[in-house]
Amino acid sequence: MKITFTRWLCLALVLLMMLPVLAACGDSDQTDAPTTTAPTAADTTAEPVPETTSPYDENGYLRDTLPEDLTFKNGNDPTDFIILGWKHGVPEFEVEAETGDIVNDTIYQRNRKTEERLGVKLSYEIIPGNSGAFNEYCKTVMTGINANAQTYDALACYSRSAGVLTVNRMLIDMLELDYLNFDMPWWSETLVEMNNIHDKLFFVSGDIATTTIYQMMLVVYNNTLGTDLGLQNPQKLALEGKWTQEVMFEMASNVYQDVDNDGQKSIGDQYGLFSNSHPNLDIFYMGSDMTYVIPDENGDLSLSSDYFSEKSITVVDRLINIYKGNDGFFKHSVKIADNNFKSLFYNTSGADFSAAFRTSDIEYAILPAPKFDEKQEEYKTCITITYTNFCIPLDAKNPDMTAAVLECMASEAYRRTTPAIFETAFKYQYAQSQDDADIFDLIRAGVVFDLGRTFHDDLGGDGAAPVRKWRTHIENLQNQLAVSQAMFERLWTKSLANTSAKLVPEG
Repeated sequence: MKITFTRWLCLALVLLMMLPVLAACGDSDQTDAPTTTAPTAADTTAEPVPETTSPYDENGYLRDTLPEDLTFKNGNDPTDFIILGWKHGVPEFEVEAETGDIVNDTIYQRNRKTEERLGVKLSYEIIPGNSGAFNEYCKTVMTGINANAQTYDALACYSRSAGVLTVNRMLIDMLELDYLNFDMPWWSETLVEMNNIHDKLFFVSGDIATTTIYQMMLVVYNNTLGTDLGLQNPQKLALEGKWTQEVMFEMASNVYQDVDNDGQKSIGDQYGLFSNSHPNLDIFYMGSDMTYVIPDENGDLSLSSDYFSEKSITVVDRLINIYKGNDGFFKHSVKIADNNFKSLFYNTSGADFSAAFRTSDIEYAILPAPKFDEKQEEYKTCITITYTNFCIPLDAKNPDMTAAVLECMASEAYRRTTPAIFETAFKYQYAQSQDDADIFDLIRAGVVFDLGRTFHDDLGGDGAAPVRKWRTHIENLQNQLAVSQAMFERLWTKSLANTSAKLVPEG
């Protein structure tokens, strides 16, 4: 399967359809592509040209390429289709009925439309599967596969679970199946490209997973406090491409106030930067356009040179300096609201932002992760590890049916759930200005993924994996990346070689 074929096909079709309009209208303002073509009055010998179906639906969304008559009904009855999902805090899987909540209702409509189109009956089995329970999730999957139980048609799992299942050879290569079309915009192009290892693709995500929106990481600026301090809202700099770590940390300096007058830093004091989770530190690493693990020239996994680079060391130094001084606060697993919104900047996920700020009285402004410096061309957006990957278990009873269902769900999500969550909720309900809405676009356009996070557990897990070790230096307020290089580089190199070997096609 060639990843770029359909995009070229769609472009060619659109251009062919537009030629008659361009020729007839010249400089006309009309931009809608026609759905039919016909000979001119002077061309009396030309055969009628049959009507052409537009690649776009009535709302301007790209149609999928699933056959219109495709069905998996068992006689007159729909075929049961079971997805094993995982418990987390945002709406993503099954909802029982429409309630008037736009996100809830579009998830419901996505599921029902998929059932209607393909003759299946969707059901979800939801079990614990987050960072503290993903091993049990994987064990459930592997036990069933080893027994050829054919219990689940698809898996919707915590991102790290996909890595564990991949290296244990429990998943079907999606590139081998009909119906999945990874050229389409509902699949994350960067994730598909990154995960395509040795021409195999075992897990994907995109519009099918609401968590790829909710878990985008961003910076929230307390505009109320900034105004009181005489500071300028930095959104203009962000829109001009000049929002950098240097600017952010300069603004965050000399902001601290001992609000409770206890003579020490505490959670309710006023800070320049308030950080409430160690995964949220990743926003500064990946926001600096750095990676942890990349494929080498042979397609094998290798540790990125970014990890021990001068840039990486500089970012660690910057964070240690602010957290070590009074202007920064860091503590894992506390809530933003525990700070009573007294700080200037918060680095957080979209889900935590929406839960905390949209119900507060604070005037806030949305910002992307700051660039390392102005030489960096684009803003890069880290997604927290708690997003959902979709996979097909090795014992799926009908892998092509699973491929069709996932393609249909992703396509319907692209035209239903994503507009509801991103355009309506984030860019309209959660935005306090047009600049907020524009910056949400920048944030989503910059989303990046990293294999070092997906294969975190094959690289040492929470105790020794590169991602966690990088954070640990900041949490311990000691920049010892050189020590990590001496202690762990050989281990990581060996682990990556072993992981790569498990990903090489058998036979």
